[in-house]
Amino acid sequence: MIGFYLFLLATLLATYWSALRRVKQNSVGLTPLLGWLMGLGFFLLGPLTIVTLHGGYEMPASAGWTEAWTKVDLSNPVFFRAYLVIWLSLMFTCLTAFLFGTAPASEGTKNLAVSIPRLERAVRITMVLSIIDWVLLVWLVGGFAEFAISHWYLRNQALSDQLGGSFTVYARLSLANQLLFTGAASLHMNLGLRNRNVRWGFTSLIVLFLLIEMAMSGNRIFIAFYLLAFLTSGWLYGRRRLIGTLLVCSPLLVLIFSVWGAVRHDLSRLPDSVSSEVVDSEVSSQALSSLMYATEGHSVLLLMHMINDFGGRFAYLHGSTYGRLLTFWLPRSVYPDRPLDFTSQAALCYLPGETTSLCATALGEAYANFGLASLLVLPLITWLVTRYSACITNWAGGDPLLSAVSFVVLIWFARCTFAENVFNLAGAAILIRVLRLKVGLALPAPAAD
Repeated sequence: MIGFYLFLLATLLATYWSALRRVKQNSVGLTPLLGWLMGLGFFLLGPLTIVTLHGGYEMPASAGWTEAWTKVDLSNPVFFRAYLVIWLSLMFTCLTAFLFGTAPASEGTKNLAVSIPRLERAVRITMVLSIIDWVLLVWLVGGFAEFAISHWYLRNQALSDQLGGSFTVYARLSLANQLLFTGAASLHMNLGLRNRNVRWGFTSLIVLFLLIEMAMSGNRIFIAFYLLAFLTSGWLYGRRRLIGTLLVCSPLLVLIFSVWGAVRHDLSRLPDSVSSEVVDSEVSSQALSSLMYATEGHSVLLLMHMINDFGGRFAYLHGSTYGRLLTFWLPRSVYPDRPLDFTSQAALCYLPGETTSLCATALGEAYANFGLASLLVLPLITWLVTRYSACITNWAGGDPLLSAVSFVVLIWFARCTFAENVFNLAGAAILIRVLRLKVGLALPAPAAD
């Protein structure tokens, strides 16, 4: 049986690579379609590859994972249907990207130049907003001592319960600004690699801010976005040496991401937590679990169980989480039965009574809502992203900043919920307009001699 799984995986990897190369041919910088494909590769195809090569996987109990859905054994025939659903969905998605993601950019867009001073000004503005955000968050929690010992997820939940809608607005603005910062930073790095004049001093400042943001929010996802943008940019412009350096450093990065996921709940106990997670762990098991942590592999394990459970153990959601696009603006005091987002509904199903949320990738949300019809959801999203990418690429004057921000958000689309990420993208786009960050950014390239 494992031989057949390996055959399916090899076919899928070859198809994904063909689609990615085809999209690259007509991509001008960091585009939404490239972000969507990179997100699917990192958060869905990557963990699926690990599970297949390992014959299954079980999240370690030492990390607090004790639920049945944290284990997948491919020798058990019950998982074949789930694996086949994932395989077919990704194959159809890659085929859609291959067929519709090749619209060439206009000549004006190909010759577009970006003002580096204006771009660095945009990055600085988002940095200042981030500092204001950090100071306000520490103040709301009650001081730095209370902040250091607070659980990163529970403190946000507590503030939401305490402040209600005002904290929701604050949290969405904070997230939109962080996505805007990450997108602008990714564009800055992309242009440096394209023109072979990376401003390493300013890039170091960007990396420092990403690390501080990880410490303040508890969320490592923005560093992952930036690293994926770095990898994509290096691949776009043939920077093989830099890609090789990143790959050499990747085991250390994977370990850091894994350790942070385990210790971020209490910064005051950081040294003891690092010791227990690294020094006291077996090397072989630590390496595999670190790789699964870094790629959010538990989401794929949960996805496979969801495919088996929804339509039987749990009722389908019938599009309710996608319908939040129309109801998100209604407060619960007006619409008390407003559906929860998908991550919260998944937690109610698989971790009842816990204050948490669970991701199961974009395919998990699709299947929980539509069952086998979900085979068409990811291809449909892919087609919509191809149209969106084409619009941004060929707008008069171009919009490189929105394109880079969209690249970042579309990576997140692959991992998390659809409606919430539409809000995130809209929020970042509104900030670009309100802060007038697009003004003077895109310039016509100088004419060739």
